[in-house]
Amino acid sequence: MLVGDLMDRDLTAVSPETTVAEAVEIMAGHRISGVPVVDEEGRVLGFLSEKDVIRAALPGYFDLLQDSSFLPDYGQFRKRLQRISLERVDKYMKGDVIVFEEQDTDLHAAMVLISRNLKRAPVVRDGVFSGVISRADLLDYILHSREEPSD
Repeated sequence: MLVGDLMDRDLTAVSPETTVAEAVEIMAGHRISGVPVVDEEGRVLGFLSEKDVIRAALPGYFDLLQDSSFLPDYGQFRKRLQRISLERVDKYMKGDVIVFEEQDTDLHAAMVLISRNLKRAPVVRDGVFSGVISRADLLDYILHSREEPSD
């Protein structure tokens, strides 16, 4: 199966000029963990994830968050998040982003998403953003495909 057949065709994206606050609102409203950053022609420039926003609000502390013994002060986190909220997303987005072509195979997409620990990634057609493929899309397809697994 091809990525183009499995992807979500929702074109929710932000521009580089979008503020962090606007991006967070979009992610929360669409219940997604990240959003592509695209230019005026729809070309993918980067990707902003909730993890990128947390890392921006807690610079230097992010690695400590992996340890459950470290719990940051909520008030301090809120202040830092508010401080960066009016900054542009292009300051915090990942520029070196994995992008799939609609003609890529489901197996290729699954292997890349899993090996790179990505929840979702943009898909393009002729270089223009056309949707998003997620691990959930792939798992749903595999679970409900009619082909019997070989043991």
